[in-house]
Amino acid sequence: MKSMKIVLQEQLENLYMIGRLSAYELKKSYADNVLGSFWLLLNPLFQIGVYWIVFGLGVRGGRDVGDTPFVIWLICGLVPWFFISSSILQGSNSVYARLNSVSKMNFPLSVIPTYVIVAQAYTHLILVGILLLIVISSQGLSYLNVISLLYFMISSFCFLLSLSFITSTLSTMVRDIHLLIQTATRMLFYVTPILWLPSENAPQLLQDIFKLNPFYYVVEGYRDSLLTGGWGLIASPYTLVFWLIIVVMLFFGSAIHVKFRKQFVDYL
Repeated sequence: MKSMKIVLQEQLENLYMIGRLSAYELKKSYADNVLGSFWLLLNPLFQIGVYWIVFGLGVRGGRDVGDTPFVIWLICGLVPWFFISSSILQGSNSVYARLNSVSKMNFPLSVIPTYVIVAQAYTHLILVGILLLIVISSQGLSYLNVISLLYFMISSFCFLLSLSFITSTLSTMVRDIHLLIQTATRMLFYVTPILWLPSENAPQLLQDIFKLNPFYYVVEGYRDSLLTGGWGLIASPYTLVFWLIIVVMLFFGSAIHVKFRKQFVDYL
């Protein structure tokens, strides 16, 4: 509990620095490219186009998902996944990649995963804004949908930040962890119902296991918010499970980060 208090206090005391560093992080990512920040949109658009052609036209033959066009259903799942995957990968490598430049400063290392996740959130906000325009133009949207969407955006950020405290610490001490996280993230993309629909004919136990996946909660939460309202999932027991996972991860991540961060330089 003391470690969690230290980490949270460091976040609050360095909010301005987190904002400045996250903006710099985003700018640096595209500084050497001719098209610059246009890649914020081009990269996800290319991926959405490929998935729509392969799964929407190829596998499904252009069939809608209920009353929703497949391409809109697909985008509603891919936009949160882009945020999830980039945050997991960047967050896990965040401390190790920047440790050399801050090791000789009196720098709060716990803010490194935070500003890296915030930098990913900037891109996510742009994509969510475009997604909202698409959904509004195709089927409309109420303010209740927006409120539930904001809840799931905040939920995903809290989850990814808590996870990054664990992964950034472990992957700094054991570099194989980062490679393992890369592999696990690719697998999670297919385990999470982003390109496929959960089957009601599947065994109930299997359905329950899928729903315990935190990424399932986030992706389906975005879809429910944008397409059906989103409040059913918020009111479900899975919300309690999801936030319990966040608390446990934050407690564990803070504990190992505070315990081992003085030794991080030894792992360079």
